[in-house]
Amino acid sequence: MIDMVSEILKKYFGELDIQFELDRQYINNKIEINPEICILCDRCLEICPVNAISSTFPEVPYIDDKCVYCNTCVETCPVDAIKITKTRVKVENGNLIIENRLKSENLEYNRQKCVMCLVCSKNCPFGAISESDDKISFDMEKCVLCGHCEKICPAKAIKLE
Repeated sequence: MIDMVSEILKKYFGELDIQFELDRQYINNKIEINPEICILCDRCLEICPVNAISSTFPEVPYIDDKCVYCNTCVETCPVDAIKITKTRVKVENGNLIIENRLKSENLEYNRQKCVMCLVCSKNCPFGAISESDDKISFDMEKCVLCGHCEKICPAKAIKLE
């Protein structure tokens, strides 16, 4: 089965080094700016909450690895030149499931898994996560469902769907 899975992963993810384990999921976020559409307005650069976008005119803006895939630049771009693709690979009931979506729609928090390390709260670029009375709270007015908290949670207590 592992050989078959390796072939499937190679088909969908090319030469990316993916370690496949049956009890885990793999999340890959990809962001691209289409140079044929971009009008070099730098609105994305100005709106980025983590300063992950830089620009040297006349080049198309560059997005570095600080990006948290929050979708703010996508929503701000006046010509739809920016695209984020979120890919999740997981095994469910013995089947390999590959999901591609442009934006998460739901956040699930598992209090039993949470170790109250507060890594999510300290690293949320929108200040949407707080702690009080030994409990994590999510302010869904501030949260943009970017998935950064899910990615950095060491206990895997946060899940976005």
